[in-house]
Amino acid sequence: MAKIRSYQEQVQEIVEKAINKAEEQHKSLAEKSFGYAEKLVKLEKVKSKHDDFASKAYSAARELNKKVADYTSELIAKFEKEEAPAKAPAKKAAPAKKKAAEAKETKEEVTAA
Repeated sequence: MAKIRSYQEQVQEIVEKAINKAEEQHKSLAEKSFGYAEKLVKLEKVKSKHDDFASKAYSAARELNKKVADYTSELIAKFEKEEAPAKAPAKKAAPAKKKAAEAKETKEEVTAA
């Protein structure tokens, strides 16, 4: 199960890095686009709304990644409990004939004494 947990953590990290990289590239592209557009028209309100929306969208993506990670961690924990090592098997009961023979020997020893 440690391997599964490791894979889950790696996937979560990959998704987080992808979100961060997408956000970084998006901000860079938006900054350039708004920079060119502002030379023609005042876009402060539009840029502000865009930045707020983008921030909320990337925060939501991070929150979703966290929820998926929490859910998969719970599933992994359940499987780990199910696969816990079983207790050592109990000693097999001696067959009835063997038990009877042992009891007879014990009785004879008690009677002889």
